[in-house]
Parts: sequence; C-alpha cells; structure tokens
Amino acid sequence: MQYTEKEEKEEKEEKEEKEEKEEKEPGPQQTPRSRWTAWKTAGIILIGILFHLLKMTIINHSDAPSPNHINLDLSAVPGFFIQDQHDRDPQGFHIYDPDSSFGLIHPHSPDRWIQFQEQISQLQNQSSGDVKFKVIFIARHGQGFHNVAESKYGTPLWDCDWSMKTTDGELIWGPDAMLTDLGKAEARQAETAWTRELADQLPVPELFIVSPLSRAIETMVITSAWKHSAGHPENNHDGLRPKIIVKEHWRENIGLHTCDQRRSKHDISTDFPMVEFEDGFSEQDLLWTKDEQETDQQLDIRIREALTRLFLDPESADLTYLSITAHSGVISSLLRVLGHRPWPIETGGMIPLVVRAAPRKTPTRPPEPGPSATKPACPASS
Repeated sequence: MQYTEKEEKEEKEEKEEKEEKEEKEPGPQQTPRSRWTAWKTAGIILIGILFHLLKMTIINHSDAPSPNHINLDLSAVPGFFIQDQHDRDPQGFHIYDPDSSFGLIHPHSPDRWIQFQEQISQLQNQSSGDVKFKVIFIARHGQGFHNVAESKYGTPLWDCDWSMKTTDGELIWGPDAMLTDLGKAEARQAETAWTRELADQLPVPELFIVSPLSRAIETMVITSAWKHSAGHPENNHDGLRPKIIVKEHWRENIGLHTCDQRRSKHDISTDFPMVEFEDGFSEQDLLWTKDEQETDQQLDIRIREALTRLFLDPESADLTYLSITAHSGVISSLLRVLGHRPWPIETGGMIPLVVRAAPRKTPTRPPEPGPSATKPACPASS
C-alpha cells in the first residue's frame, strides 16, 4: 500500500501530537504526603526487625530470670541453727532468749559469730562461681490489731466475715493494720537481742528489705538493727547506713483481708522517711482486691521469684547478709520454697536462714498458680 505525501504528513503529525500529549500528561507521581507515608511504613518495618533482634539478644544473654521459668535451685543449708534440725521441738524455744544466740548450734562460744562468718566465707570460697550463698534474717512483724481481732472472734469467723471489715467499733485493723502496744514491745525485745548479738560480732545486715505494710515497717524501725552499722565499719559502706528498701513481693497474702491492703506510697514515705522504694512502686495499692485472695500456692510462686531476685538484682547480688521484715504467711512460704522444715514464728519473732542458689542447667516452668481464693462460707451457727 502506497502512502501519498499528504497522508504520510498527516500520520507524522498525528504521531508527534500523541508523543507531545504523553509528555504533558503527569504520570503516577508521589505527593509529599504519600512519600512520608512510604518512609514511615519502611521505618516501622525496620524498627520492628531491630526490636525483634534486640529482644532475642536479651533473652539469650540476660542474667535476669524469666517470669515463666525457674532459673535457680534454691535450698536451705542445714547445720548452722537449731531451727534446721528435724528432731528439734520448737516448743520452749525463743529466738531472743539471751542464751539462744538466734538459734546458733554452738551458742556459748565467745567467738561464735566470728566462726560463723568464717564458715560462710569458706562455703563461698569452696563453691564454683555460679553457686552463691546468702544469710537471711527474716522477721515477723510484732502483734497488730488484726491479730487481736482474729483471736477475739476465732479464725473461722475472722476469715469469713470480720477480716473483710475494717473495724468492729472497738478495734480498727484496716486498711493496713498497725502495731498494738504489745507489738511495739515485741519489736523492742528484738532490738535488745540484736544489740546484744551485734556486740558479740553478729554480722550487720548489708541491706534491709521490708514489706510495704505498716506493721512490718514499724517493727523494722523499732528493732533498728540498721542503725548499728556505724559501729561496725566492716559492713558500713562509704560511711553510710545500709539501705532500707520497701518491696511489694514481701507482703502478706494479697486480697480480701483489709489488714493486708497497704497505704499510699506518699503516706508510707511521710511516716517512715528513712525507707526507699523499689523501682516501679505505685502510689496506690494496685495489687489488693476485695473479692479474691492469693492462695498459698500463688504465694509460693511469688516468694520464689522474690528470693531469686535477691541473687540476681544488682543491689543485692553481691551481698551476703540480708534482713527482711515481713509476715507469718511469707515466712512459711519461704520455708516451703527452700525445703526447710516448718518452724512457727511468733509475732515479733525471727528465723535465720543460710540459703544456697545454684543455676539450673535447664530452666523449668513453675507450677500453675491455679485460681485465687474467694470468701469462705461462715460456719453454721449453733
């Protein structure tokens, strides 16, 4: 087919017109907003990848315990105190008796506490670097008004009814039960015993840990063993007294009982200005609930975690001698966790423990916590 000169010219003009039109028409160009969205999406993806890599690095290399695994084998070391001996009857024993030396097996030797410290040092020196030992003096608070109320009404009625109230019009036990006059006297008796034993070279605790409940803090303050560090420079770091740290993990079974509901951080700090608070300590009590209570099984999981933290947290990992002031339920739980024989602790009492911690080759999951306890039914009236 032959093109005429006119047709060829028209076709050429049509082609040029089409090309010119295509050049003038804008393509799918990005606006500034769409470019920002694209960069933002790419940035989020990149941050996500980096966060995942960092998280895996922390999991693989951190010494911190996983809340979902048991990383340490924890046990009580026998052979130092009569409270460790399974054939020993607790009846008739009093921790603060002048002849008891806190239960030390050889209580009358003049250098008994020096020998004790040498034995602890020997344990540490003869063990591998991964195995650690601590001596924990764990005390129960003095008598509180809730203890008086429970004795007044009996445990069944206390648990099913009165413990959920704050008063009976005569006694006030909640929230956050305070010490009675007898409870304060028990704390002063503890102070006398600590003063006597410290004079005989009992090692001064290097850190004081206390429950956030007022009865425990006041007991610790009255006992005042922490004040004695000034006269014992071997445990007096940089001329400063040991820290007193309030920790939630060492409080009594949480829930239901108003005596176990703590006050605000501000109120605690106002009444006890010498204490410090662990990181993350909330202003209000976010743990206590009026409808459910922590079971002993749940408490054991909590206390195991708290004890593990003592061996791993920077503030306590390298310390040997610690003081804890807490509650009867906490002490019973600690003895269970350590495989220690049961040993009743009276109000204001104390038990010393030598604790061994060794890493597990394969961390295991703790037992399931199970459901929390609810208000029990009251016994049928006679």
